[in-house]
Amino acid sequence: MRNPLSSGSVLRTAALLGCWLATALTVAQDAASQQATQPTTLFTNAKIFDGTSDQLKSGAVLVEGNLIKAVGTDIENPPGANVIDCGSRTLMPGLIDGHAHIAINANYPDIEANFTAGDVHVRATVAARRCLDDGFTTVRDLGGPVFGLKRAIDRDLLPGPRIYPCGAFISQSSGHGDFRHQNDPNPSLGGRLGAADSSNFSRFGIGIVADGRPAVLAAVRQNLMMEATQIKIMAGGGGSSKYDPIDVAQYTADEMKAAVEAASDWDTYVAGHLFTDKSCQRFIEAGGKSIEHGFFMSEDTIKLCGEREVFVVPQCWGISPELFKNPNVPASKHEGIRKLQADSKDFGKWLLKHNVKVVFASDLVGELEDGIRWRRYELHWRTKVFGNNYEVLKQLTSTAGELMALSGKRNPYQGKLGVIEAGALADIIVVDGNPLEDMTVLGAETSVFDAPTPTEIHTIRLIMKDGGIYKNTLN
Repeated sequence: MRNPLSSGSVLRTAALLGCWLATALTVAQDAASQQATQPTTLFTNAKIFDGTSDQLKSGAVLVEGNLIKAVGTDIENPPGANVIDCGSRTLMPGLIDGHAHIAINANYPDIEANFTAGDVHVRATVAARRCLDDGFTTVRDLGGPVFGLKRAIDRDLLPGPRIYPCGAFISQSSGHGDFRHQNDPNPSLGGRLGAADSSNFSRFGIGIVADGRPAVLAAVRQNLMMEATQIKIMAGGGGSSKYDPIDVAQYTADEMKAAVEAASDWDTYVAGHLFTDKSCQRFIEAGGKSIEHGFFMSEDTIKLCGEREVFVVPQCWGISPELFKNPNVPASKHEGIRKLQADSKDFGKWLLKHNVKVVFASDLVGELEDGIRWRRYELHWRTKVFGNNYEVLKQLTSTAGELMALSGKRNPYQGKLGVIEAGALADIIVVDGNPLEDMTVLGAETSVFDAPTPTEIHTIRLIMKDGGIYKNTLN
């Protein structure tokens, strides 16, 4: 038997150990060198909106790599730093859109009948860039095939915001996400979707029709396999769908619980498209954590949202006069919507009264130009619903950042969003004027279809995402 401690064996072991130590030292030196050469930017002479305070604070912000290193009034200028004088302009967190559909970027009939997958994806790259152009450095996408776009943006192949994707929204038959023709096969009844399916919404991965616990579980797990950061279910009727009146409840409690259980097993959560009291209460009891829209909740249900820490993410243009000019909303639904809008007159007041966590939503759909108009109108109309700019700015920044963090271990962007503080991710915009007093500095418009063709928002002077400068007109 060979002696494992023979001189030759000891020498070989020592040599291998030496090689390992040398390699480890080299790796450590390279890491230290890389850290030492991280790009550094110092913003000086800024009026800072930090995402949580209702007052601007004078100071400076130091960015190292993709993180905010320091915020204060006595920050030294590091050697080699890129110094940007803000000229007493407002420095604030990059904006966050809590509910958008980057890949639903045309009117529904065109997507259903005339588009190829290529049309959807190419237009999505334009929609993503225009989000970033408007200062939105993060978007939670709640329905559509944006996984490839997200990866391309993360790898700096294309300009665009951070994307939190849910993949295809999940709908019951005849629900808000069912865009099949009436004579199309139903997968829940043994039908096979494929060449015979006339709905591009299904073919392109915009929506999935799933009925019953097994099908819902499979749909959730399919999206998680695609790297969804959260799950979206259609849990109530809508204003732009084919078959479901806006007042109906969708998905049983057991089906909702199936989605919540499958998502929570992956340490993430379920968002639900909801409007009515019955649907919202069922969703909350099932463990859902994010109510999308929710305009027609009673005060008692809104109070329950506050108690259970359920986020509410409404696109408030849904309770505005502009809704009836939207070509995606059938005229046959106008009367019912008007009645429901009248019932929601205290919606914003109740949300604030019961300390509900509210997040900004554009619900960006439709033609590219119209989508931008809706988002800019939302900045204006929201101040009418909630009464002041500060509440809306929190919904665009710090509260939205909390919602992004709810994805837990499925969060692809480790770091705090929506705030200007040490350790947060360096998503920053610099704007002329004070958005606490005037939302037009962020591009707010007072109408949608009568608004001018969207152009660059010149008052947004600098856009930084992940420590990299995308736009700078300060010089």
